Amino acid sequence: MGNQELVETLNERIKELTCLYDISTLASEHSDSIEDLLQAITERVAQAWLHSDAAVAEINLPNRQYFSTELPQQTVSISTPILIDHVQVGKVSVHYPASKYSSESFLHEETQLLKKVAHEIANIVDRHQHIEHEEKLKRSVERNDRLSILGEITAGIAHELNTPLGNILGFSQLIAEETKEQQVAHDAQKITDSAIYAREVVKKLMFFSCEMPQQMESIAINPLVEDALKLLKPSLQNAQINIELEKDPKNTFGRLDPIQITQVIFNLLINAIYASPPESTIRVKLLTANKNLSIIIADEGSGIPENVRDKIFEPFFTTKPIGEGSGLGLSVVHGIVRSHKGNIHFSTEIGKGTTFNVTLPLHP
Repeated sequence: MGNQELVETLNERIKELTCLYDISTLASEHSDSIEDLLQAITERVAQAWLHSDAAVAEINLPNRQYFSTELPQQTVSISTPILIDHVQVGKVSVHYPASKYSSESFLHEETQLLKKVAHEIANIVDRHQHIEHEEKLKRSVERNDRLSILGEITAGIAHELNTPLGNILGFSQLIAEETKEQQVAHDAQKITDSAIYAREVVKKLMFFSCEMPQQMESIAINPLVEDALKLLKPSLQNAQINIELEKDPKNTFGRLDPIQITQVIFNLLINAIYASPPESTIRVKLLTANKNLSIIIADEGSGIPENVRDKIFEPFFTTKPIGEGSGLGLSVVHGIVRSHKGNIHFSTEIGKGTTFNVTLPLHP
């Protein structure tokens, strides 16, 4: 090898080592934004190639794609898979315009460099996924703690309100029975109606705080859900919404509180109806596996905005206009599910809909 060739080879090695060093530096500088980091890496990778002025680097990941510059229509390229735990999650490539270069334009050392770059990107993506997962777990724990505290507070409020509400209801009914004046009787009835409404709110608070006594029975799941859907049929027709029920093929029996589980189904379906546009479909699926019941309710509505997703199970929180919702529907659902030792999760996408998944142990 001549001196000139040796110098060129050493220069290429320096470029490659500098590239890997710069990727590590970029990772520390863009720790908050993986989008900015991956874009910066593509731009840096392109500079490490022999014909850097013509090179276009690409990082391709699920639902994400990054280019150092605009990609020509016809290219020659080399690619290396991005592997996490031996599973391919994407690839990193470097392109040259096909009009000026061929596959022979790439150096053997550049193929090795691309593998190292892919390994670095895999580490970055894997680390980011772990951080995201830890953040979700942290938010979930914080939400559960917050709901637990709210449960204790609402239980205390509910118990404190029960006695005065009972007195108000009793005396208003007594006034209505004893008075001979029509206006007084009419006003007393208003007090009675308001007290009954307030008592229902207290009952919902007690559902949320798991203070309501349960009447556990061995019941068949399919008929329970079918009966709930029949009761909601007028609401579905008025909203011009279709419903599809996929029953549990096993028709499993489980030890549950039928009234409370019916309320769970009601509240979730009423929310789905409210969120769904006319002529859309709500899908209800029942599934039993591993001694657990899953009730899955999916709508085609507007989805839940990201800024309120952590609050939807809190009592008195609602996205509905004033007067259209008490904000207790999902908090009651959460309380009932928790009292049955179950779990409730949801997934949502803006403009496409929301899916709630309630999982309950059957205790046959």
